[in-house]
Amino acid sequence: MIRNIIVHYGGIAAAVLTAAVLWFSSFDILQVQEISMEPSLHNGQTILVNKFAYRVPLVGRDNPYPGDIVVFQNPFDHKLVVKRVKLSAGDPVVVDSEGWLIAGGERYFLTGRQREMLEGITEVPANSIMVLGDNPFHSVDSRDYGFIPVEAILGRVIQKGVPLK
Repeated sequence: MIRNIIVHYGGIAAAVLTAAVLWFSSFDILQVQEISMEPSLHNGQTILVNKFAYRVPLVGRDNPYPGDIVVFQNPFDHKLVVKRVKLSAGDPVVVDSEGWLIAGGERYFLTGRQREMLEGITEVPANSIMVLGDNPFHSVDSRDYGFIPVEAILGRVIQKGVPLK
């Protein structure tokens, strides 16, 4: 009896188990816990993250492009952070005469400390990106902790869910 059940349903159980392992190793479901990405992502919103986006060339791209929303660990406290890629490796880093960062055709305010940190840097280093929040006055991002190594990226946001109430 048990042997018949195993023979009959063993393949289905193995397929379901394999699919579950692949799903949970490839994707993460996370909840945004900050306002730095508003209006694109809201506090409490659920997002789906492709963990293989930059790791497996057949599944995604090798490197993030400006406009991608990525997840990585904050270098200060190692909490997960969601930010938008603004500049890729080799892109110019421009601080204008008034002390504003120019990235992706937009101007971003820089504090004195942030200006000092970016002073003398002319481009994004190899294998790194610059990330900025969509809500720049409420965002701790590359202006504060510098460039993010591509290998530190945990995944790319591929779906934005409905904000939780």
